[in-house]
Amino acid sequence: MDEQKEKADSLPKADENTAQALHDELEDLAKVFQEELDRAKAEAREVAEHGTEDPEILIQGLEDVTEHPSQTESVTEEAVPEEELCECCGEKRRGTAKNPHSAFCEECDAGLRHYPFDWINVLFALAAVCLVFFGGYVFAEHTEGFAAVCKADALRREHKMYSALDAYAEAAAILEDDKINAEYVYKREIVLAASLGFVNGIEEPAKNIQPWEMSLPHFSKVKRALLSGAEFTQTVTAAEELLSPYQTQKPDQIPYDDLLAKLEALKTQPVSESDGNSQTASKKGYQAKAEKYSLPGVLFYQYYLALLSDRDLEVQLGFIEEIRETAPKELWLYGQFLGDLYAKTGRDVTSICEQLEEANAEDGAPTLIRATALRMQKDYDGAIALCEEKIAQGSDVEGDLYRQIGICNLLKGEYEAAYTAVNDGFQNSGNPSVQMCNTLALAALAAGRTDAFNEVKNLLENSGFTLSGEVTQYQSGVLTLEQILTEGDCDIS
Repeated sequence: MDEQKEKADSLPKADENTAQALHDELEDLAKVFQEELDRAKAEAREVAEHGTEDPEILIQGLEDVTEHPSQTESVTEEAVPEEELCECCGEKRRGTAKNPHSAFCEECDAGLRHYPFDWINVLFALAAVCLVFFGGYVFAEHTEGFAAVCKADALRREHKMYSALDAYAEAAAILEDDKINAEYVYKREIVLAASLGFVNGIEEPAKNIQPWEMSLPHFSKVKRALLSGAEFTQTVTAAEELLSPYQTQKPDQIPYDDLLAKLEALKTQPVSESDGNSQTASKKGYQAKAEKYSLPGVLFYQYYLALLSDRDLEVQLGFIEEIRETAPKELWLYGQFLGDLYAKTGRDVTSICEQLEEANAEDGAPTLIRATALRMQKDYDGAIALCEEKIAQGSDVEGDLYRQIGICNLLKGEYEAAYTAVNDGFQNSGNPSVQMCNTLALAALAAGRTDAFNEVKNLLENSGFTLSGEVTQYQSGVLTLEQILTEGDCDIS
């Protein structure tokens, strides 16, 4: 204390008050520390009186701890290495009397073995198990519908698009019967049908999608497909109105330039309500409203006009190639015609055939294109063999494959075989086209089957059509089979 006083006296007078405050504070701290130490010693003596420890040893130990706290902590930590501590409490040494290698201490091991489970937790566990079994039951009840969707997706990945389209329709019907919303299945069905050109087949499934759902981002493809389909439908209506009066006319009687100009005007002409175009937004579903005509559709009818007018193949090809350039995704509209014109003009058909096969492995068009290319190269036997192979495998264009065999046999001079092949195609077509009927009439004339020829002629006339110019000119001796099948459009119209 004297030392502190001397230090205080040595301070300048100006700091006399500060020195006195420091002195008082140190005095208070010393007093508090002494009181705490006395209290701790008293507690140690009290513990010793009720135990077996020597009080002096306890007091001495307490003094040692007070004087060297860091040293004592170090000794405690080193007493039980961390890797030997209990994994539960982390304070006591692991191991029990029964199992010295246990990862837990004696107390924690006993607690874990006799942990009390609250009855409400047991109820929660049982409820969870019941929910799992119920979920499994519900899923099993609807497995058929989900399996049908998986089957359709698998067929689409294999590029078997016709089968996939049928599978989606079947899956949607199953889910609807199970009272499960099938909007996503209808979405896939609509998009796939549109990519295959089944424009008339997308309106029915679209009725199962609510109008407000079309504003959602994941239905944007469906909305575009429906709009594109509506525009194409309006184009068909307008173009057919222009061309239908001339479909049975001879090529030189068709006002080609006038009709071509009217079709060209549709490219910029808006669709009016008077064309039967309307939009319905109700609980029955969404219907797209076309405000303009389809450009690919107009180009297709310009090609069709050139075909009716017996224009040069290069003119026809120009319209089809323009469709490909302006709407490359509309493969269903231009692919087969492009391949056919490539084959008839001596171009390589490999690329377009591979593109069609990649888009749809079940499409028979590539086989027809390759057969036509072989026929134009005068490899008639090769073309016949290719068609027969695909017929044996099953094809969606079986009737047309038979017609190609018939044409090759006509060029080979085997007229009876030609009639038999074309007649098989006629019988297998279900609803034979005008081209099929004219080909059968030509083959019947070549084979000398007058009765068969008259039957086909009457069939066409009763349906509002007449025999094509090639058939009548062959009958009158104006044209030969070689001229009909190797010149002009190299086919029977």
